[in-house]
Amino acid sequence: MNKKINALVIIPAKSDSKRLPGKNKKIIAGKSLVEHAIDYSLSSSYVSKIVVTTEDDETISIASKYDVETTGRDPEFMGEREVADVYINVFKDFDSLEFTHIVGVQPDHPDRTQPLDKMLEYAVKNKYDDLFTINSDGSRNGSVRIIRAEHVRSEKMSRRVGSMFDLCTNIHTPEDLDNAECNILKRDTLSI
Repeated sequence: MNKKINALVIIPAKSDSKRLPGKNKKIIAGKSLVEHAIDYSLSSSYVSKIVVTTEDDETISIASKYDVETTGRDPEFMGEREVADVYINVFKDFDSLEFTHIVGVQPDHPDRTQPLDKMLEYAVKNKYDDLFTINSDGSRNGSVRIIRAEHVRSEKMSRRVGSMFDLCTNIHTPEDLDNAECNILKRDTLSI
């Protein structure tokens, strides 16, 4: 365990998905997508705080079952806004704490394959300022993004960027929900 890592996880869970309404509350493998994101974040030994940012009362109710904080989502950070802006906006409320890394965990990738601790250790070992997950074709998938806190604080991100492969499903359709659920159930069966 690297004692120099103290991470804040931000889970952006807006309710206004255009392609799949109510996406973050959809249930697969017995849990909502936002719960899968929370569970993934709770699995890390480096995470000292998890914040779910949303404007949705039902999502707040779901998150309240866990040891996480919730914060409102400002209207100007809704829609198709760059998620990095959301991280900067939320971090301002927690900047007084001594975080080394800000981790964005998107709810719409519930079948992640990379453990968060492994990703954080990889980011630190390689001295990345910014690390994000990619698909098999090399494109960013948005599942997880790890940013050094000092760059979020200064609002200057993405100077030394690395990527890490994570074979996960990006949820946009009901079929994507089914595929992710199959992946989760298969993974859980193999780990027994």
